[in-house]
Amino acid sequence: MKLKITIILFLATYISSAQTQFDFTVQQAIAYAVEHNITLSKTKIDQDIIAAQIAEVKGRALPQISATGGFSDNFSLAEQQLPAEVFGGEPGTTIGVAFGNRYSFSGGARVEQQLLNFQLFSSIRAAKALEEIQNLTVLQSTQDLIINVIQVYIQIQVTTKQVELLEENFERTNNLIELSDAKYKEGIIKKLDVNQLKVNRSNLRTQIEDAGYQLGEQKRLLKLYLYIPMDDVINLTERLEDNEAFPLQDSLTITSNIQYQQLNKQVALSVIDQKVERANYLPKLSAFFNYNYLGNTNEFTFEQPSYVDQWNGTWGLSASMNIFDGFSRRKRVVQKQLETKKLEEDQKLLKINIEKDYEDAVQQMLLSQSQIASQKENMELAQENYDGIQTSYNEGVADLTELLDSEFALRQAQSNYLNALLQSKVSELRILRTSGQLSQLIASN
Repeated sequence: MKLKITIILFLATYISSAQTQFDFTVQQAIAYAVEHNITLSKTKIDQDIIAAQIAEVKGRALPQISATGGFSDNFSLAEQQLPAEVFGGEPGTTIGVAFGNRYSFSGGARVEQQLLNFQLFSSIRAAKALEEIQNLTVLQSTQDLIINVIQVYIQIQVTTKQVELLEENFERTNNLIELSDAKYKEGIIKKLDVNQLKVNRSNLRTQIEDAGYQLGEQKRLLKLYLYIPMDDVINLTERLEDNEAFPLQDSLTITSNIQYQQLNKQVALSVIDQKVERANYLPKLSAFFNYNYLGNTNEFTFEQPSYVDQWNGTWGLSASMNIFDGFSRRKRVVQKQLETKKLEEDQKLLKINIEKDYEDAVQQMLLSQSQIASQKENMELAQENYDGIQTSYNEGVADLTELLDSEFALRQAQSNYLNALLQSKVSELRILRTSGQLSQLIASN
């Protein structure tokens, strides 16, 4: 028995020592998430990939330099049949003559520079627009992560408060059961009244368990956003409901919204894609420079007179232009134009949706702020009413039904207050996101 207890204590100590405890204010939680979140890290990697692709496209506008080299051993030279009489032979016959040298060495360099290539220039602009879109994607991912962290942070605190209130209600109900048992034994109340209180206590216990599970689920979600091991402990050290509301801008600036900016860049990219296709109709001009070396010998030596070498070079301009391709390029341009038109329609739809979301968030925040004040007062009145009826019940003046009704009203007021508090903070986040104010704060920092 002693051995089992020792093992259990050892395991408990080991598990406790293996856990790491994190204490976070909301700003600390945001900073930690931005630094460690895997999804955001992958988005930043995509950003680096786009930057490398842009560098690749830009590199095509720089001089293209290539070099060649080679060696060949013509151990069996091909012969050509020539009239034998040229070499003093019998007329009318031929003789085989081998041309060339057995060993040859070659080398060369070529430099080519694009002088006029509208398709390449448009492709560079398209790559730049793609980079701007990816930068906005990283900004949006960062914004979404921050909003998720703050929202879960708030939910954890609200759920924690909910658990505390439920436990207080459970304790009150437990005390009432003890008092009611005594009254039942004295014959003052019925057994049914005691049973009703026990049913309420059981229901409260279930609500506490459900809220406890919800709280654990929310903490695990926060750990996921922060990329913290599930075995570690997180403590939230800041009470957001005690903080003043963040100063929000008075109106919506549609061009500051990240989604609108992204779609705007996609429209611009689609227009550039049209130019890339149209550039296929335009001429291309490039300059080139070649310089080559050739050495020949019948013996494997680099000394004269057996070894003979020479240098040759050329430079010039090269132009090309597509004349006719069966109208395929024209059809591709039409496709790009239709894609641009579709994006412009999406832009109009997005604009009105953003305006709706912003107005919904503003109205929800105003409503929640009004409800916070009224529900807080209502909760205090419900508490006062419950305390008064409980005193009357203890004195035998009030019956159990009145007490249970006042307890239900108290729990409802508490729930309404917590919900109004949560909705106020959530609507504040919606305004920050929809108006673009949050993205501006992120970009400036």
